[in-house]
Amino acid sequence: MASDSSAPKATEEKLCFSEDNGAPPRPKAGSPCWVEICTADSPAKLKEFYSALFPAWEWKSTPEQEEKVAMYSFSEPKGLSGGIVRLPEGHKSEEQPLGIGQTVYFYVESLEETEKKVHELGGKTVLQKMPESDNGWFMNFKDPVGNRFGAYEFNWARHSKTDGA
Repeated sequence: MASDSSAPKATEEKLCFSEDNGAPPRPKAGSPCWVEICTADSPAKLKEFYSALFPAWEWKSTPEQEEKVAMYSFSEPKGLSGGIVRLPEGHKSEEQPLGIGQTVYFYVESLEETEKKVHELGGKTVLQKMPESDNGWFMNFKDPVGNRFGAYEFNWARHSKTDGA
């Protein structure tokens, strides 16, 4: 088994949903956990707009990705966050699985089980399971009448406290 050098060390601060480290508790399955706003331009332009419109949003510094995503969190409810995400070059909004507009991502225990249930209920998958850094994975779906929504499965192992033993 290969060593995982990316695993957090016991001394590293972790930003995660865990009641034992002062962060908000894990959400219940089906709770909103991410609100995404897509743009064909630089996220910085929309960041100016939303910063002025909603001054309570707290912006997170992401200098390595500033041309791809501007991340924010809400003061209430704690733990709910989002990002202004730049669409890939050359994609028209109606062709892009992420679409244009806002996408609410709902926390799920299992993307595979969620996808199965979406299909059983008449919905469809529009974006297959993809990693989101090392925090977790997401998928996008359409409901039976065409509304887009996302599902997010956290990588809780990354967020678990290590005991240093």
